[in-house]
Amino acid sequence: MTSPPQRWTKEQITALVPDPKAVALARRLGPSLSKTGHHANALWGLCQGSGLKPYQTIVDLSGPAFECSCPSRKFPCKHALSLLISWSEDAVPEADSIADFAEVWIESRAEREGVKAQAPASPKTANPATAELRVKQVTIGLEELDTWIADQVRTGLAQTDRSYTAFEAAAARMVDSKAPGIASTLRRLPYALATRKDWPQRLLGEYAQLHLLVQAHRHLGELSDPLQATVRSHIGYPVAADSVLAERPVRGRWMVLGIKVTEENSLFSRKVWLRERESNSWAVLLDFSHGTPNFPTDLPPLGSLIDADLHYYPGAASLRAKLGERHSKPEPFTTLPATGIEEALDDYAAAIGRDPWLRSWPVCLKDVIPTFSGDEWHVIDHTGRAIAISTPLDEPPPWTLLGFSGGYPVTIIGEWTNDGIRVISAFSGGRVVVM
Repeated sequence: MTSPPQRWTKEQITALVPDPKAVALARRLGPSLSKTGHHANALWGLCQGSGLKPYQTIVDLSGPAFECSCPSRKFPCKHALSLLISWSEDAVPEADSIADFAEVWIESRAEREGVKAQAPASPKTANPATAELRVKQVTIGLEELDTWIADQVRTGLAQTDRSYTAFEAAAARMVDSKAPGIASTLRRLPYALATRKDWPQRLLGEYAQLHLLVQAHRHLGELSDPLQATVRSHIGYPVAADSVLAERPVRGRWMVLGIKVTEENSLFSRKVWLRERESNSWAVLLDFSHGTPNFPTDLPPLGSLIDADLHYYPGAASLRAKLGERHSKPEPFTTLPATGIEEALDDYAAAIGRDPWLRSWPVCLKDVIPTFSGDEWHVIDHTGRAIAISTPLDEPPPWTLLGFSGGYPVTIIGEWTNDGIRVISAFSGGRVVVM
């Protein structure tokens, strides 16, 4: 790990924004800063603006580069400038690791710029003292979580406070304990409970999975290496990008079958689904961008095939990967090998057997007809077997898929979930169309 940079002088900061009024304004924002910290070349903090939610402000001192969730188009904005001033005056404490929201942006910037991210590596390659401290923080947090879950079940699900505030308090504790993966799970629960009639069953199932994750972490050293990596991944231990690229590459002819960009709390994510043409192996490329959807532009286009190396993240049911060396230029394909419902269900069951915390798994179903009856959507194969289509309230119903099929069989690409198949794209007539 590189040594932390020397603190900047007033002249260095002023050089970024020659306007003295901007510097004076930024200095007045100092009392609005909270949860600040610096580690290696990363500097971060929250700045309270006019809204209820504070702005997330990040500075990468190696650039320097700036990021803030405020609507300002100035770089650096007044919040980043205020953070720099506070740091230069020794008012920002040093941290043992980078805050989660800052780590995501710095890693994504490092990938775009082709520089090494100043972020914590995986527990196997990180500084031993830092890694040990993180494990202790996670362990303490998970024990508190297990006690909280036991209290919820003991008092009865009927007494559950299903408000966002109740789950946000538990999620915030997990963030403080360096377990952002669990925090994300808890933050999704209020929405799921508010939109489902069977919410008690869903809630009990979520609690059971979290309890199982706590138990797995308690016995982490007794698990196989792939399962250890899976447990760490669901908890939210970071994995350095360069350590993934050091994994043995898997070369194949990868078809780009789906691309989707989503946004949550100013964090944009891009998910790309790939399938190897001969082996039918799946892979997912995942990129993040804070504030704006600024992703790498060298991605093979939808509906193309490329001969390339993929480097999978470690895990018992490996799916996420990084694109490595490319051995050909992207070219279109006009046929798509797909599977039937029974075979796809077997594949999904095998994946859950390897990773019981899976929330989704890719699927490519051939010759199915989308149908709508009453309030329910399904796809039906030639035998009459029907599988439900997941229709979340925050997404439009799949009328586009129905129109695309015209009542005839099509091949769909999607994800198995607890609620059915979430359709991503469809293939017909030699082309892939996003749904």
